[in-house]
Amino acid sequence: MNKDKKDHTEVVERQFRVLSSLAEMNKKIHSTMKMERLFQIMVELAVIGVNFERGLIYLLEDNFLRCVASLDRIKKDKGFIVKNLKGFDMDETAVEVLSVQSGRSIYVSDAWTDKRVSRKRLKFTDSKEYCAVPLIGRSGVLGVLTADKVYSQKPIMPEEIQTLELFAGHISLAIENAALFEEKERFTFLLEKKISERTLELAQTNEQLQLKMKELTTLFEISGSLNKNMGVNEVLELTLSLVKGLGYPICAVHLWEDDRFGRAFHIGLDDEYMQTEFPLLEKEFQKTVLEETEAFLLNDKLSKLIVPLRSKEKLLGILVVFLLEDHAFGKEQKSFFSAFGLQVSMALKNALAFQEILDQKNQMENLSRKLEQENISLREKMKAEQENKFVIGKSPAMNTVMELVQSVSFTDTSVIIYGETGTGKELIANTIHEMGSRKLKPLIKVNCAAIPEELLESELFGHEKGAFTGAHERRTGMFQLAQGGTIFLDEIGDISLKTQAKLLRVLQESEIQPLGSPTSTKIDVRVIAATNKDLKKKIEQGTFRSDLFYRLNVFPITMPPLRDRLEDIPRLVEFFIQKYSHLKRGKAHIDKDVIGIFLKYAWPGNIRELENIIERLMIISGSGNITISDLPREMSADTTRNVPVRPLKEAVFNFKKSLVRQALSESSGKKSHAAAMLGMPRSNFSRLLKQLGIT
Repeated sequence: MNKDKKDHTEVVERQFRVLSSLAEMNKKIHSTMKMERLFQIMVELAVIGVNFERGLIYLLEDNFLRCVASLDRIKKDKGFIVKNLKGFDMDETAVEVLSVQSGRSIYVSDAWTDKRVSRKRLKFTDSKEYCAVPLIGRSGVLGVLTADKVYSQKPIMPEEIQTLELFAGHISLAIENAALFEEKERFTFLLEKKISERTLELAQTNEQLQLKMKELTTLFEISGSLNKNMGVNEVLELTLSLVKGLGYPICAVHLWEDDRFGRAFHIGLDDEYMQTEFPLLEKEFQKTVLEETEAFLLNDKLSKLIVPLRSKEKLLGILVVFLLEDHAFGKEQKSFFSAFGLQVSMALKNALAFQEILDQKNQMENLSRKLEQENISLREKMKAEQENKFVIGKSPAMNTVMELVQSVSFTDTSVIIYGETGTGKELIANTIHEMGSRKLKPLIKVNCAAIPEELLESELFGHEKGAFTGAHERRTGMFQLAQGGTIFLDEIGDISLKTQAKLLRVLQESEIQPLGSPTSTKIDVRVIAATNKDLKKKIEQGTFRSDLFYRLNVFPITMPPLRDRLEDIPRLVEFFIQKYSHLKRGKAHIDKDVIGIFLKYAWPGNIRELENIIERLMIISGSGNITISDLPREMSADTTRNVPVRPLKEAVFNFKKSLVRQALSESSGKKSHAAAMLGMPRSNFSRLLKQLGIT
């Protein structure tokens, strides 16, 4: 009885020690709801039962059994929280994994011979005998607790394993409670914004929540750009706008181009930043940024956060965020901007790819437009070559024009051509180009009066995507298409003062700046302009810039109206009859009386009007002859109107000139026949021609 009583007493004492130890452990581990603090308490108390000396705690995380704490009851200073990633994959054959999978305790008598023991364990622990007890919570197995007696080398008894299981149950409860509490804290944090903001603590919580919501909204907005066809400028402008909306009004993006930092976009910074501050910063982080993948602080300068923008291993650029005042970037800011940088990187990558596609498409369109313009120019050149000349006419007025054309053609001087509508200003521009050194390059023609004012600037100088409403793609301007060649600006007097200012810069600096582009482009283009307006009068009226006028008016050429070069009419008529010969079967013949009326007519529409009339006559004349009866009534009536009273000397001079011209026309330009028709000797007729200024 004494032996039984003694054994019973030992059992009671052992149970008392277990319960006391368990009570002390419970008091400590249930004093906190923070998981990290809970592990720290377990390390400090070495909560592995009464007789066990060392232990390891593993928690199940997804498909990995991770070691989170090392316990040592004998040498407590050797206990620690495990920070690195140690443990077992759940598909491994290991005692710890088997215990979790089965939900039962496993005893190992000899770790060196037991095939269930993982080689990993043998590398970091020298215990031969140990046991593994599952940590079972309300929702299932949470992990496993292993324990040994490596210091005393005493055998592990079955009742000790039961005691360890009891401790494991309380540890599981504490871990599960801490996990539930942290989950509850997360939900509570989201609900706190609905609570009254009367206290400072709640106000701060609400402010943090709003910041989180802003961050989530920011991530949502930048991720939304992934589904849109946005250009690089749009993505970076959106990025800086979102960063500013988060409360960081000073920020910049620097693109990495050709192994160096190139284009920059910024908010809240001035030119001094780009010229002085950034070059110094660049030297500091150029090496670092090539290696970093997440947001980092520049040399512990807590006021500047650098966010690398990457596509796989390729660096696209960096986002620099400045924090005002004496605040510093914390872990949360770095974590958020790392995630934000990933979204920006994807959006920027898409934008660069989209921009490359747009550029290729734009190049194809520009090539097509250039080929079209060159085709038009080539057709005009071929027509001119077929005629073996560019300009028809040998009158003194036209001889003067052609002398000027020959003088200026081989230079790059700006030319302006004045003249009434229909006098052939465009033909003279063609001639200057084809006679000059740029004839192998394109001649681009722009009728400034035919293009709406709101589109003219884009047509001339081009635009970037998004430069204005409706600018869905990048467009190359006419000046760029004319690179190396000539641009002909017809009706230059009709452009607005705004466009005049930009055109003046082109003439002064030889560079253009497309709408919406931050940079300028150098060009090499000769400018030929034309107008039927009195530009000096427009300057007086304030509708034309005087500085532009003097830039354009370097070499003026004035086209004479047809009424001042009547002697060219027979040649022009012959040319247009040949041009429209396909409209009439057989050879057309025009009566001398018709030529006579042509010589008396005022020609308000000039050569264009003459061409239109010849085309009409070729269509409506029934027989092979074109007679006065085929002419429009207004033309016949115009030639019979009363002649205004003029000084007799002037009237006689004009009459003689008109009569001589008619005689030359009717004699097909043969001077001897014309002299005979007028009843004059050939020598007298020649002197008369000189007096009248007719060649």
